[in-house]
Amino acid sequence: MPKVNTVKKARKDYPDFGIKKGDTYYYWSFNFGPTVKSKTYPKRSQLTRSDFLAQLWDLEDGLPERFHNLDNVSDIESELETLKDEIQNLLDGTQEKYDNMPEQLQESSDAGQTLQERIDALENWISDLDGINLDPIEDIIQEILDTSCGL
Repeated sequence: MPKVNTVKKARKDYPDFGIKKGDTYYYWSFNFGPTVKSKTYPKRSQLTRSDFLAQLWDLEDGLPERFHNLDNVSDIESELETLKDEIQNLLDGTQEKYDNMPEQLQESSDAGQTLQERIDALENWISDLDGINLDPIEDIIQEILDTSCGL
């Protein structure tokens, strides 16, 4: 992950990033990449070049917002199904990458082992979400928030 730097007061405007002179902003860059600036501290998903990790971290970090104002079981069930579908889509993409690798690489390479670990972790997360008891309603959201992929 790149180092995130803070500038207390911008010396000039950066209109491409919505930063005006005097604003506090954050900046970071990847090796051999452009510098990115933001008025807000970056999310984990913004600090990786891995498409998988960006999607995963967006899912995990978005859990509190998704379930914050839901107050009945049917809304929670619906949002839970949507979450599981999104995890399943990520799982399917990862499984496809794994299946497209030559068999020798699936078993012996670090990339194959990493993909298999991701597949297992996503399957476990879906399984954990399937195992959530939807009664009583007060405990449901906390139980959802306590789940994660574990990567």
